[in-house]
Amino acid sequence: MAYRIHGAQLLLCGLAFGLAACGTSESPSESADSGTAGGGQPARQTIYSVANGCYALDSDAGSVTLTTSERDYTLTQNAEEAVSFFLKPTRLGSYLLLSRYERVEGSAGQKQLLGITDPGGEFLDALGNFVGEVGFLVSGVGDITQIVLDLIDSGSGPIRDIGETVGDLGGNLGDINVSPTLAVVDEANDLAVWNLLPASDGRFSLTNAITGQRLAAAQGVLALTDATTAGVETAFRLRPVADCDPYPEASLNAELLDSRGPALRMAEVSLFSEGPGAAAIDNDDIFGYIDAHSHITAYEFIGGRVNYGDPFHKFGVDHALHDCAVHHGPQGLLGLVETVTSSGSPVHQTRGWPDFPFWPRHNSLQHHQSYYRWIERAYLGGLRLIVNHYTGNEILCQLNPQKQNACDFEENWRLQHQRILEMQDYIDAQNGGPGEGWFRIVDNPAQAREVIAEGKLAVVLGIEISKLFNCGEFLGVAECSREELVERLDAAYELGVRHIFPIHKFDNAFGGVVPDEALGIGTVLYVGNLVETGSPLQYEACPENFLDDSTQSPDSPNRLGIFDQLLAQLEYINGQASQGLPIPLLVPTSEHGLCNKQGITELGVFLVQELMRRNMIIEVDHSARSVIDRILEIANDNGYPGVTSSHDWLYSEELLDRVVAEGGTISRFASSRGGWVDKILRAEERPAKNRVAGMVTTGMASDVNGIASLPGNSGDADTPLYPFVSVDGRVRFEKQKTGDRSFGLYDGRGVAHYGLYPDQIADMQRFSEGKSQQEVDQALRSLFSSTEAYLRLWEATEAWRGDPTQ
Repeated sequence: MAYRIHGAQLLLCGLAFGLAACGTSESPSESADSGTAGGGQPARQTIYSVANGCYALDSDAGSVTLTTSERDYTLTQNAEEAVSFFLKPTRLGSYLLLSRYERVEGSAGQKQLLGITDPGGEFLDALGNFVGEVGFLVSGVGDITQIVLDLIDSGSGPIRDIGETVGDLGGNLGDINVSPTLAVVDEANDLAVWNLLPASDGRFSLTNAITGQRLAAAQGVLALTDATTAGVETAFRLRPVADCDPYPEASLNAELLDSRGPALRMAEVSLFSEGPGAAAIDNDDIFGYIDAHSHITAYEFIGGRVNYGDPFHKFGVDHALHDCAVHHGPQGLLGLVETVTSSGSPVHQTRGWPDFPFWPRHNSLQHHQSYYRWIERAYLGGLRLIVNHYTGNEILCQLNPQKQNACDFEENWRLQHQRILEMQDYIDAQNGGPGEGWFRIVDNPAQAREVIAEGKLAVVLGIEISKLFNCGEFLGVAECSREELVERLDAAYELGVRHIFPIHKFDNAFGGVVPDEALGIGTVLYVGNLVETGSPLQYEACPENFLDDSTQSPDSPNRLGIFDQLLAQLEYINGQASQGLPIPLLVPTSEHGLCNKQGITELGVFLVQELMRRNMIIEVDHSARSVIDRILEIANDNGYPGVTSSHDWLYSEELLDRVVAEGGTISRFASSRGGWVDKILRAEERPAKNRVAGMVTTGMASDVNGIASLPGNSGDADTPLYPFVSVDGRVRFEKQKTGDRSFGLYDGRGVAHYGLYPDQIADMQRFSEGKSQQEVDQALRSLFSSTEAYLRLWEATEAWRGDPTQ
């Protein structure tokens, strides 16, 4: 769904979950006439447009209804007795058919779905995934034509499904039916998923996603078939009705105040149009902020069982955010990152949906914080572009006992890529079909501008990994050749990756990493680097202006990132397991911190040149100071603008100034109130080459799901924030509600999940004590012009032509 181009009715439909038939996608091969629209024109139903709509199923043999016991579905000749189904997409063109949903506060909820039962527990795992043999399942369910030999003869007709009627064939044991059958099922699972396909005369067939059998109706009964037989109806009309129970979902708790949707241009917003520099604003300048550093797909990294929770799930929010015990064990005893970084307790409450007693919270680092509806809420609050970095670490994956995925990152980043494509398709499915969703992956700046202009979020892809393209080094010898590097880089580029971190956390074949000794885990990093490279880190004292403590405040995000937290976990384990033999202090101390002597290697220079040849954006965070010096020198010598610092891992205001002075952009961790204002306003002093209407911009970095905390908020519990209106004045927000939990900033959880960034921005806008309104407004202008600044950087990078070897 676009928040811009389909008009006010669709906009409100997208915000108010539960309205029927919100989609608009049309395709001649996937649609059917269904009634008439305004002006007498036939409305077109498609296999996609019925998403999240409410329908009765009518066939020439009758309408689908419930039996009096409500344990089975059957047929009725009275259309008014038809059961109403809510069609919840599991993916494009596939649906769960929900006829009832009941939930009281504190309960997970009870569903009533059309599906195939699994009374023997042989076809489904505990999560509802199909794990059986399709042939055995089809044989057990049977086919309507197998029930009677004279199906077509006068006076005969199909009887109930074989699973209910052929007891003499061994389908029953005593009084217990162990055969699968078409019936009511009470949990979403693969056997309750139906593929919708167009049939004749404006109707559709419903095919079970596992068996491939079609829903069939004849002579008063409902069954399954894989045959085309006279007298058996497999085409159903989807008749719109209005009395469905909606499928459970997280709420946006946002109300559009303007039929045009959220603002897309700076000229549309008084903050800019009535502010200083208004005359320099171009009509096409994008309004909104960038999150330049996120990890939406990190639930699959480091073995796939470190973070719990999914950004989407085929069976819905109550499966995506259910209970972390499946990963973290009973009482969270295996969630050691939580122990080390959050509560300090060796246990935590694992339950998520529906009341979320412990997680998510801003500093709960092993629980997913970017469910897709939460990201959508952030979009409504001004997010216009997000960079998702595929991330992981092979050594930490091998050390961590909790894993279900490959540790080889060349395999794992492709899995993460598959997942974000599936997420895009899932969001499309919720909003009416391919391309209709608000979440759009882009691979060039023109495409990004087009997507944003359509009222959608632009998503850019990057890679942040310690051993990029498996190019580590051991004892000074690179573990990949130039040819292998080019082949792997080309593969990433072909799949849309446009941001690359040459270095992350350990030295590799490209150069040295910035040491993290000031964070208290330098000893473990030292050991990790020794294991990875076979060589100890070589240190020297940093210049006085290198370390930057501007993010250290109670409400700032934890600067410990993904690998720091996991290494801290290992340090914690070491301390618990061998208190008598602690790891010796291997890292020296220094008044201004330590810098890595290892500079950029010849292969590192080659990588930078190859990134420039492909007009890719070079991420300099995590690299040693001398490496950054050389990257900026190469870029400056060639007039190459494509350099960025996306998330406060330079430790140096001087280096940040150099990045923007040579045409690059920077984004910084969000903070709280006056501290955030100060951090953003520091941009005013920067010698930036890339300016928007004369302003130096600063983007936001969330590092969400990177096992790095989101901002806290120390405001009083009775702070009068809610309801609040977005910066553009077009959206009114209440506290976000998921299940029974209402998430606000002042309940001790801070920015508990991604959907609370609009709240944090509003809190900064209204409650930054000691800051004038002019200062706050200027900080907001710097933040909400950061998408435009990024797109200008990307456009200049795309336009660059040169030979970096000269």
